[in-house]
Amino acid sequence: MDTVTVESLLLADEEKLRSELAADTVIDNDRTLSAERLRGTFGDVLLRYNAAASADRPRQALADCLTAVVSDMLGLLQAGTVRRDGKKPAVRMSAVVLLMLGVILALSAALLYARFFVPSIILAALCPVCVFISGRIWHTKAEEQVSAGLDAELVWRTVRRTGETMDRKIDGFCQQLKGWEEECAANTTSDLPLSEEELSLFADLLEGLYSENGDYALRQLVKLRPYLRRRGVEIRDYDETDPAAFELLPTRKDTRTVRPAIYAGDKLLLPGRAVEHTDEAR
Repeated sequence: MDTVTVESLLLADEEKLRSELAADTVIDNDRTLSAERLRGTFGDVLLRYNAAASADRPRQALADCLTAVVSDMLGLLQAGTVRRDGKKPAVRMSAVVLLMLGVILALSAALLYARFFVPSIILAALCPVCVFISGRIWHTKAEEQVSAGLDAELVWRTVRRTGETMDRKIDGFCQQLKGWEEECAANTTSDLPLSEEELSLFADLLEGLYSENGDYALRQLVKLRPYLRRRGVEIRDYDETDPAAFELLPTRKDTRTVRPAIYAGDKLLLPGRAVEHTDEAR
């Protein structure tokens, strides 16, 4: 895995992928095609990556996890909105000409009113008509352009950056996993059949045996209960509510536990033994 990375596999198909993304935007204008194309690209990259890392199962597993997340996130490419670009309406030159014509007609009517009454009245009547028509056609109709698509270059840069991130996270995880394994190996006394705690406990018990000192041996046996509890093992004395966990023997003396029952959680590992008071015991 020194040469094969997610980024290198993506770069191998860079030109093909970029041209296809551009075609999806320019020709097909369909972002769904781009999302499916990228999803297929990451799937193909994963197959080639896992083939190159066939001897490194943690790296394969992490690459599969990251690729699954990336593939699901590609659906965001379809979450865009339509952009509307509207142009401001422009002033028509014909409207300006009509307005100026209306002003000229008004001035002409005023100048001719004293000498030529009828023509001045006609010119005065034409003036508001020109002004009215100028106002109606003053602005051109606003044009609105609608565009929706993907920036192929931006998508490619994002895809490449995603590949770099995946490589960095995979390498970091593998290094951390290696550190955990080394730490676990350092803390494991695999060469010794017993831990230090077990050696100390059994040594004290053997010392009581060899010294034939019963009191000393009994004092050491008190350590058994907390030792077993740390190992997930519980010992329980005889209880009339759970007689099935004990072998019961009759006795004329008081009821007592001869040997406790041994449990791991709620599972009975070894039944206990107890004597139960009864007047019929022989």
